[in-house]
Amino acid sequence: MEIVQIHEMTGRRVIVYAGDIVYCGILVEVTEENVELQGDNQWITIPVDNINSVILDE
Repeated sequence: MEIVQIHEMTGRRVIVYAGDIVYCGILVEVTEENVELQGDNQWITIPVDNINSVILDE
C-alpha cells in the first residue's frame, strides 16, 4: 500500500474519518486547525483534532 502525504492529496477526492462520521469530497485546503473539503452539495470544514484518518477515494 502506498502512503500519500496529505498535502499531496490536495485537489483529489478523499474520504475523511472523523469520530463516528465519514466525509467524502475534494480536498481543498489543510491548515493547522481545519481540513476543508468541497462536498457534492456543500463545503465541509473539519477540525484537525477530530480527524482519525484521511485516505484517497479510489
